[in-house]
Amino acid sequence: MAHLELPADIAQRLAPLMLRHTQLLAEEVAEEARRRAPAAKTWHIQEDGQARPTHQAADGQTVPAPVPFKVGDAFLVGPRDPDGPVEETAGCRCTVTEDPEAVAATISAGKAAIDGERTRAEVTCDFPRAAEAEFAHGEGTHFMSGATSQVANRHR
Repeated sequence: MAHLELPADIAQRLAPLMLRHTQLLAEEVAEEARRRAPAAKTWHIQEDGQARPTHQAADGQTVPAPVPFKVGDAFLVGPRDPDGPVEETAGCRCTVTEDPEAVAATISAGKAAIDGERTRAEVTCDFPRAAEAEFAHGEGTHFMSGATSQVANRHR
């Protein structure tokens, strides 16, 4: 029977060898997250001075598509949201534009690093309210965690 004795510092010795692999995995997760990322949407008022003050305050607000806009005290999926309060929706002439790549453009993989006996790399999304989009319901939700799971499944 063979007996293998590993050096006590084996994890520290292997960490530099794993650095490139960790970086490649982080980049793969970032690419998958970009593919899954929801579109962004932006609230626009009519520029005629007639918009409600709450709608003027919301003008230019950009959020991930599954996340509602904050308009006054209400959360609206868009102008004239049928579930929104009448004081924010009746007679609304606002519009919404979508940018399918806005959220994806803010996803990046950080540089892999050695952390003691481990290697690590971060994948981040710097889009405002991205965390809400991650846990919302609908198209493009769970885009970061879903990307991580997908990449992990590919490498099993």
